Amino acid sequence: MPAELKDTLERLLSKTAILFEKYNLLLSQNSQMTEQLEDQSRELARLKEQVRVLKAENEYLQVARSVTPDGEKIAQYRQMVSKMVRDIDRCINQLNA
Repeated sequence: MPAELKDTLERLLSKTAILFEKYNLLLSQNSQMTEQLEDQSRELARLKEQVRVLKAENEYLQVARSVTPDGEKIAQYRQMVSKMVRDIDRCINQLNA
């Protein structure tokens, strides 16, 4: 075998070995990235569910807050009820008299 052909063959074998190493490295990186993508997809799904739950809780709280009167309104309602009770007592007294 001529020396030139032997040198060419050795270079090809060397380049082939380098290509195999790069290929294996890329396969390993691809596997790692696939795992990261799956992890992030699961995390995204979990966070979306958490956002959905929090939005529902926020909506319930907004409805509850709008239904529940504040302290000032409670005082006004008590005064109204007290006035109505006094008026009813006065009417009963007038009917009994």
